[in-house]
Amino acid sequence: MDFSTLDALKPTLISFQTLLLFVMFIGLVIWAYSKRRKHKFDAIANSILDDEDVVSSASQGTGQDRAGANKE
Repeated sequence: MDFSTLDALKPTLISFQTLLLFVMFIGLVIWAYSKRRKHKFDAIANSILDDEDVVSSASQGTGQDRAGANKE
């Protein structure tokens, strides 16, 4: 192949690459916001609130400095 042929194909290849990335992005958005995933995302969002009580009671048992070492 001649370099002039590759230069002529370059805009076409860039267009196909852009189209492919756009289709992949739309597929990712549809997958992330599908109804099957909503239940799992809601459970993860609520787990943060449930774990707050466990973390606060666990930290009262031992004193630690900022580096995580136990204080005596």
